[in-house]
Amino acid sequence: MSGIGTPTIHELSAVEIARRVREGGLRASEILEHMLARIDSYNEDLNAVVYLDRDRAYRSAEAVDAAVAAGTDPGSLAGVPIGVKELEPVKGWPYTLASTLFRDRVAAVTSTNVLRLEAAGAVPVGLTASPETGLASFTNSLLHGVTRNPWNLTLTPGGSSGGSAAAVAAGLLTMATGSDMGGSIRIPASFCGLVGMKGTFGLVSRAPRYVGPADLWSNGPITRTVLDAARYLDCVVGSDERDPAALPRPARSFEEAVRQSDVSALRVAFVPDVGLGPAEPNVEAVVREAFATLITAGNMSARDDVRLNAPDSLACAAPLSALESDPEVAPLMAKLVDNLQRTGGYEVMLGMLASANRGIEGISNALQLRWALNNELASIFEQVDLLVLPTTPMPAFDARGPQPTAINGRDVGLGACPTFTVPFNTSGHPNISVPAGTVNGLPVGLSIVGRRYHDDEVLAAAKVLEQARPWPLLATDYRN
Repeated sequence: MSGIGTPTIHELSAVEIARRVREGGLRASEILEHMLARIDSYNEDLNAVVYLDRDRAYRSAEAVDAAVAAGTDPGSLAGVPIGVKELEPVKGWPYTLASTLFRDRVAAVTSTNVLRLEAAGAVPVGLTASPETGLASFTNSLLHGVTRNPWNLTLTPGGSSGGSAAAVAAGLLTMATGSDMGGSIRIPASFCGLVGMKGTFGLVSRAPRYVGPADLWSNGPITRTVLDAARYLDCVVGSDERDPAALPRPARSFEEAVRQSDVSALRVAFVPDVGLGPAEPNVEAVVREAFATLITAGNMSARDDVRLNAPDSLACAAPLSALESDPEVAPLMAKLVDNLQRTGGYEVMLGMLASANRGIEGISNALQLRWALNNELASIFEQVDLLVLPTTPMPAFDARGPQPTAINGRDVGLGACPTFTVPFNTSGHPNISVPAGTVNGLPVGLSIVGRRYHDDEVLAAAKVLEQARPWPLLATDYRN
C-alpha cells in the first residue's frame, strides 16, 4: 500500500471501486484517468495492453457518473476499468486473434461476456495481449511482440491470457477477461500472483465466437481478489441462445457464497501428481504449506491418500482442440504454422494437426480418455468435495519462450506447463488458482478443483485461503 489506510486508485479492488463510485466518493471518469496514466507510464515495458480506446472508455465512465448523479444505480461493477483479452470481440475494436493474418479485421459484434460486464457498469478500456490464436503458455506474437511479467520483466506472465494478467498485476487495469482451453486463465494467474477462475464448463457464455463440439474452453475472470472474481461471475453468468452450453444462472449468488459460506464440512484432498509427475519440489513445498493453512483456517478435513491418474494432457486435449478451430483460420493454416514457428506455439499446432489428421480414430480415442477421466473424477468426488494441487509445476519462465517440456528433469513434452490444468478443461470441472506463496521471489498458485456445478464451494474455499494468507495485490515494483 502507498500509505496505511489510504490506498491509491490502482490498489483498490473492483468491489471497493464500485462501492465508492455508487456512493459518490469517486467518479468513474477520475478512476479511468488515473488508470490511463498508469498505462501510459508502464505499458511500454510490459506490452500488456495492445489496443486502447480512450474515447469509448470515457463515454462509458461518464455514463456511470451521470447515472450516479441522477440517483440511479449504474451496477455492481460501477466504474471498474477492465481489459478484454484480444481473442474476444468488442464491436469496433480490432479482432485479430493476435495474428498478422487478421491484422485488419474489426469486430462487428461484442461478446455476451463483455456486454454483461458493461451492463453492470464496468468500463472497457482496451484489449490485452495473447499469443497468436492463444496457442502457448507464454505470450508472444509477431503482431505485438513479447509480453512481460511485472514481477520480473525477463519472465513471461504466462499464456494465453498473459496480457490480462500482466495488466492486472501491475495495476494498469482492475480486472480483465480471460479464456481458457488448457490453463490459459489459471497459468497466468499463477505466474502473476492473481486469482483466475475457470468455472464449470458452460458457466460463462462464449458467444458469439465460434463454438466447436470439443467442450474444452471457457471464459472467466482474472482479478486480484476472490470477491472480485465472484462479483464478475455474478454479472456475466446465465444462459445464452447463441451458446448451447451456457448454463442458467445459479439460484445463489457467488458473492453471497464467498461472504457467507461455512466450509468446515468440506473434505479436501491434496493431489501432488495427476499422473505425469509432481511439480518441482520447491513449488510443491509452497503449495503443501498453503494447503495446510487452508485446512486449518477453514476447519476442514484433509485427505492425503487420494490419487488421480489423468490421461496425457495433449493426447486427450489435442484431438479435441482441433475441433474448436475457427473456420476462418482453417484456410490459412499453413501461414499460421509459419508464424507460430517464429514465436512459439508451433509444436502445439503441429500436435493438433497431427491429431486432426487421424480423423475419427483420434477423436474417438480422445473421447474415450475423457470418459475414463470423468469416471475417475466421479469416484474421487464421492470421497472428497475439493481437490488441491499446484496450478503449475514451475514458476514463470523466459518471456520469449520456449515452453518447458520437462518437470524435475523428466521429459513430459509440451504438456509440462499445463500438466495440472488441462485435465479439468477435458472434464469440465470448476477450477480456481489463488496465490500460495513465492519461489525465488516469483508467485506460485494453488489450484482448487470442485465438483461439477459447485463453483460456489471452490470460490468459498479460495476466499478462506486468501484471508489466511494475505497477498500483495500488485507486483512488487508497481505498488506505488
